[in-house]
Amino acid sequence: MDQRADVARIGTRTLVIAGTHDLASPARDGRWLADQVVGARYVELDAGHISNLEAAEAFTMALMKFLAEQ
Repeated sequence: MDQRADVARIGTRTLVIAGTHDLASPARDGRWLADQVVGARYVELDAGHISNLEAAEAFTMALMKFLAEQ
C-alpha cells in the first residue's frame, strides 16, 4: 500500500534514520520522507538496512539525542 501522499499529515516529532548503503530502503527515500514531514530530523548512518546493528553506537547516539530534545 502506497502511503506517500499521507506522510505530510504526520504531526508528531519524527526522526528518520537511513543507512547510506541500504539497498532495500535507499537513503534518498529517507531524505524524501524527512522532507515531507514538517520539522522531521534526518540522520544518515554509514550502514545498510539494519543500521541499529551495523552502526549500533551511532544509531543509539542519534536516537538518544533526538529523545533528549524538547
